[in-house]
Amino acid sequence: MKWVDTFLDRLDEAVEWHSPGQLSCRYIPDEDWLLIAPAPLEMVGGAADGESIYPFFTLHVSHLIEVFDEVPEMMWNTMQNEFSVEGEIDGDEAWVTISREPFDDDEPEDIVDPLGGIRKKKPPKR
Repeated sequence: MKWVDTFLDRLDEAVEWHSPGQLSCRYIPDEDWLLIAPAPLEMVGGAADGESIYPFFTLHVSHLIEVFDEVPEMMWNTMQNEFSVEGEIDGDEAWVTISREPFDDDEPEDIVDPLGGIRKKKPPKR
């Protein structure tokens, strides 16, 4: 969907990172629903070796709503700890949910060392 690309381009401008990392996205076409969450990272070395962590960020909502054709419906759900926005982008229905925490079934693809460096996780040896 074109609106997804438009939204993700604007999302890059709307996110201010407070720690190393990136976002993970999933699109559900039947519902025109884009889900976004921080991608988990695996710690290597130090006291937290092997633990899964995730990056922290600030979301500048005003940058995101500008991409919608009209002011969208916005909601913060404290029970789910997520922000949702729904409206039209370039005439297409768009529904986006941004979570504070990674998706429950997301596995770390990257590792972070105690000094803050991030690199791709090596595939397990066979």
